[in-house]
Amino acid sequence: MLLLISSNPDRVRRRERPAFTLLELLVVLAIVGALLALLLPAVQKAREAAGRAACQSNLRQIGLALHSFHDIYGFLPPGLATEGDKQDCYHTGFTYLLPFLEQGNTYRLYHMDKPWYDADNYTAVEQQVPIFYCPSNRTRGVLDLTPYVEQWGAPLPPYVGACDYVLCKGANACLWTDTSGIPPQAKGLFNEVQFGPIVSPRGGGSGIPIPQQTVRFTGITDGLSSTIAVGEAAGGNPYYVVADINNLSQPVVEPFINGPAQMEQAWAAASMGDYQHPWYASILGVTAQIGFGPDPMDEPMNRRPGMPTLLGNDPTGANTTGLDRVSGFRSMHLVGCHFLFADGSVHFLPQAIDPVLYRALSTYAGGEIVSDGDF
Repeated sequence: MLLLISSNPDRVRRRERPAFTLLELLVVLAIVGALLALLLPAVQKAREAAGRAACQSNLRQIGLALHSFHDIYGFLPPGLATEGDKQDCYHTGFTYLLPFLEQGNTYRLYHMDKPWYDADNYTAVEQQVPIFYCPSNRTRGVLDLTPYVEQWGAPLPPYVGACDYVLCKGANACLWTDTSGIPPQAKGLFNEVQFGPIVSPRGGGSGIPIPQQTVRFTGITDGLSSTIAVGEAAGGNPYYVVADINNLSQPVVEPFINGPAQMEQAWAAASMGDYQHPWYASILGVTAQIGFGPDPMDEPMNRRPGMPTLLGNDPTGANTTGLDRVSGFRSMHLVGCHFLFADGSVHFLPQAIDPVLYRALSTYAGGEIVSDGDF
């Protein structure tokens, strides 16, 4: 065997690959940074487009539920239903819609003969219903009521499933159970109303308490395609905090959490705050606090800080004094909100919308002439 051994050991040694120089490393990092700067806006845009599409789908399903409810009972569900207490009602309109949103199991847990805050309803109201969340804001979340038990001095469920959509109350914040005093040019589809007798659905089945004042599709004289039914109300987000009722340009400090109160509402929470507890939103939304007269007290879309919902015991039955307040509509989409109209269509309205048009779209029998081209 012939063994050849080189006299030069460097010839059999592998040539080592030189390392990156500092300059080369900086160039690579700069290229990566530039690529990320180009890609991130595209990724964010794609994510927001997906969020908007899912939000629109949620609202369309809520619209189908409203129509199914109306087909069976002959009227729309109330915004808030009560036996007489204006501040702590029994149910919200979303509770009535649960069976039509594939949430029959949650609805069966709910005792319709008892208020939402009754101990027998704790298990039901804590359920997080996916369709009630806008993906551009969140996909789950609860309203933690444990800090508020001490405030109210009454038992409450520890958690309530949150919601990013609210029922359109129109252009008037009157929180009377008798809605006949609200003029047509300010009245929306969903209000606080008192229970009446039990009514059975068409074709038989379990009955529900019929509101003493109801809204039917035939009564929407402004047209179903020109009347807002449901809108966005992004909750549980530090971007939207509650305004100080004494200085609406500043956020209010909620003493029980020692910080700004965030706008929030829950699908089952049929209660509202007062001037001693001005830290809550609600399941209702308005485009104005009065809606008529020389100062309609317009409630702009995406207002920051946001208006709290407050029972002010306005004595006029039409909130002429502006003492009652209801929160406005808000979203985490850019410069506007999605709205479900009574015909089941969904439209994106810009936050710069003309206030007169905005009020007109939120009422159902005001007599305003609005065409699809106006929004």
